[in-house]
Amino acid sequence: MTPDLRRWAAPLTITVALLVARVASVPAITDPTGAPLPTGLSLSTPWLHVVAAPLFTLWDGMSMLSMSRLESCLLGLAGLYVLWRVIRWWQHRRVLRELGYAALALVGFALFVVAGAIWHRPMVSLTGVPGGMVAVDFHSHSNASHDVEGIMQNWDVQAVRRWHARAGFDAFFLTDHNTQNTNPRQISTEIPYVCPGIEVSAWRAHVVLLGTSDVVDRGPYAQSLDGVLALLRDASAKFKAISIASIPEYERNHWDNLESWVAAGLGGFEIVNASPKANELSRVRRDSVIALARRTDRIVVGVSDQHGWGATSMVWNLVSVSDGSARSGDPCTAILGRLTNSGFRAVQVVERHRLRADSTWPAWLTAIGLVWETWRAMSWPLVVGWLAWIWLGAALAVRFGRDRSLVPTQGESPELAV
Repeated sequence: MTPDLRRWAAPLTITVALLVARVASVPAITDPTGAPLPTGLSLSTPWLHVVAAPLFTLWDGMSMLSMSRLESCLLGLAGLYVLWRVIRWWQHRRVLRELGYAALALVGFALFVVAGAIWHRPMVSLTGVPGGMVAVDFHSHSNASHDVEGIMQNWDVQAVRRWHARAGFDAFFLTDHNTQNTNPRQISTEIPYVCPGIEVSAWRAHVVLLGTSDVVDRGPYAQSLDGVLALLRDASAKFKAISIASIPEYERNHWDNLESWVAAGLGGFEIVNASPKANELSRVRRDSVIALARRTDRIVVGVSDQHGWGATSMVWNLVSVSDGSARSGDPCTAILGRLTNSGFRAVQVVERHRLRADSTWPAWLTAIGLVWETWRAMSWPLVVGWLAWIWLGAALAVRFGRDRSLVPTQGESPELAV
């Protein structure tokens, strides 16, 4: 292969891989229960995502990884980088230069991660929600929660509202840990609406109570399994709320107790949770929870579990409300009524395609699997954005390489350098 052809081998290979991914494309959004989505429902992509497609799509893809996949991605990237640079070093044997490249790569990757985590950038949002339905998030947090601190200490109710507005939600339940940060009389009629709730830390379990404005004393519920069952009974009888079992606690600690939870009055289950530590639920286990909920007529929901980090919504819920869309009035009461009266049929979960924890991609190839699964679900404007950056980068690399080849090395005449 001639030097000129070698310069274009990388962009040609990446382009072919991207187009093959498009041949193997998948829907960007699906319902994990298998139900068809409403006609016209889709994702809306901000123009900045198209202009800087590789950056924004990879931010989204990494934000939707489980914790185990995030760790594998970091380790895999480090391994691939070391392998690549060892090969390059073997050709040139320049240790100091390689150390400089390593430092630049580390700084660049750190900036990428930090920016993705703290920049509340324009977001991909859900659009095309049918009339008479609202897009809802059933589990989110403000700085009233004990684990929202540090950089996110200013993550107040209005900041949470802005995040949900950018993601296309009509309403969200603010469910801070063991405390109340909403008062229905003070909730603005601004969209998205803030609905009251609380997340109770019970015995080896987290239970979200939707619709209550009470402060719940977790003490009686934090001692044993009997305490958890008492909380589930008290949820509707005492707190006038709907109880939802939160991931990952019910899977890790109470997998064999779920039938007894349902018998005690549990209202439903989270089956998708965007928090990295809660995003480990396998499809097999998820489907078994869906089957249990279907059989016992319980609700299934997907949640952001948003704590202020990142700007990627991974899941939405569609709920029919009797008084029309959220824009015709406060939907919180209508949402709660639908959950109470309709059971399993009350909610349609809409989740984004992503590299899952139980994907067949090996852990050490998580970084490559992340790019592949991102490509498979991209819209064509984003594909064009990727291709533009691939070939712009290749053109600059070729130009830079040619310019360097014209510079004479020490002791070499300009004529020989040319």
